[in-house]
Amino acid sequence: MHAGTRSILFALGALFLPHFASAQELELSVRNRTQSNMTVFALWESRNGTRARLGDVRPNQTSNFTIDVEGQRVTLTVQVAGNRTRVGGTREDWYAPIRPGEKLEWEIRSVSPLDISYRAVGGSGGVFAGFGGDVAVGSPRMTGHTGVSQLRIQEAQGVADEAGRVAAYQIALEAVNLGLIDDDENPMAYLHLGIVHAGLKDYAAAITAFDRAEAIYPAYFDEDGGTGAYRLNAWLDAYNDAQARLDAQDPAGALELFEMANSLYDRRVEAYLNIAVTAASSLGDIEVSIAAWRKALEVIASPDGNPGDDETRQMWDNDFWIMAQSNLGRLLSSTGAADEAVVVFETILERFPNNTDAQSSLALALTQSGQGGDALAVFDAILDSPDASALDYFNAGVSLFAADQFDRAVIAFEQTVAASPMYRDALQSLALTLNQMEEYEAQIPYSEKLIELDPFNDYAYFVHINALLRVGGDYQAVLDVREALPFWIEELSLQPLATGARVSGLAVNKALEPGASITLRFTFYDNAGNSVGSADAAVTISDPDVAHSFDVTFTGEEQVLGYSYELGG
Repeated sequence: MHAGTRSILFALGALFLPHFASAQELELSVRNRTQSNMTVFALWESRNGTRARLGDVRPNQTSNFTIDVEGQRVTLTVQVAGNRTRVGGTREDWYAPIRPGEKLEWEIRSVSPLDISYRAVGGSGGVFAGFGGDVAVGSPRMTGHTGVSQLRIQEAQGVADEAGRVAAYQIALEAVNLGLIDDDENPMAYLHLGIVHAGLKDYAAAITAFDRAEAIYPAYFDEDGGTGAYRLNAWLDAYNDAQARLDAQDPAGALELFEMANSLYDRRVEAYLNIAVTAASSLGDIEVSIAAWRKALEVIASPDGNPGDDETRQMWDNDFWIMAQSNLGRLLSSTGAADEAVVVFETILERFPNNTDAQSSLALALTQSGQGGDALAVFDAILDSPDASALDYFNAGVSLFAADQFDRAVIAFEQTVAASPMYRDALQSLALTLNQMEEYEAQIPYSEKLIELDPFNDYAYFVHINALLRVGGDYQAVLDVREALPFWIEELSLQPLATGARVSGLAVNKALEPGASITLRFTFYDNAGNSVGSADAAVTISDPDVAHSFDVTFTGEEQVLGYSYELGG
């Protein structure tokens, strides 16, 4: 199916609430912030080093496990998917002490080199283990030190020019660090540390500081003026920095910053949408894209999701939801997971039963999964719909033709041409289907129009001449034109884009001197048949009968299907 993904502006991950283990069991929550699928193991500190397999954790996701207690201290070892080597968390400060009723939350930031941290949640004691040591529990408090650092932060936030603001934040950082020497158990000090690092765009350090504040005082995230609000501010800064990387044609850098934004604040959906689009369209990483589309859907459905206002919530629930579902289904279908794609498109149709794009995609996924009979029923529904798009009709026709349902394929292609009369690929499909059915009288107007749009298509001439012969028409003039063609254009095909289209094909020399260069001027049309622009493809050809590939991309204001070409000067 032709499908284009459009870049979005905004994305999230769900929060995981603490659960409490029995005295004989331990709960582990493992968050994988890397881009690798990995298997994690619990390694107990003992003479024999007992190791227990916990399970798999997907990229940028969190998994929860419950295991039997087999020692007093535990750490993690990690095995990346496809790599038999396990990386061990054997540093002394990576071993977590076990206390009754606690749950350990682990975070894996990288594998090479291994970078992990932990914190303990819950329990009846007065300490939380983590970040390489024990942190006393206490409420945020304004002291002489935090009063000074708060003043320095306000001064930095009021500086207009970037260089001056950076210098002011450096002064604020010195004040925060000085206060931490005497007051390293005050969560407000770590809140200030996170604010300053975010202001300096050191987002990784900001994450660590906010995490530390919440480890000391878990309620801090939800309090007014607490870490949640400042995480959201930092998320917005990282998000905008990622957008700037996209504008600078740096998709890898943008992806890193979008992921950092989600690590700062995981209650927004927009960065996940951008990760999904960027990973697939710019970096070709379909696995990361699929995971991001799934995460976006989790955020939209999560009661913790924070769209900010009712208008944005409506956009999440409608536009973003169907965007994520549709792209997820298409990617699953393209990677051979047709059964999963079927479920996705059925989910869309449960909410939007008249969505013809989802109907078409469902029918294609059903065909791929071996459910051809069900697919034909869906295609019939598309053909009966007056609101389907030209692409929906075209895709239905292609699948019906493949199923030897030629009569219905003709109906689909006729509806396609009616919706987009300059759609060359649909005209060709219609002409060939009618030729296959030996409906030559009906075919001739379409193959004649095809030659107008595709004047060097040898096969189009062959099909047209064959039909003229069968009905006793005047074929000689058409045959003379065909035989005089200096080159042929073969395998011409259009790929619709979100804003424009890409056309590819082959040029085959017939009578030109080897080394000659030809220019094909392509004109593109909207669905009403109006020209919306043009683009050239230059091809240098060699010996006769040798094919040379070419492609041309047209960027417009909307997706286009219609196109033609002529020999340029």
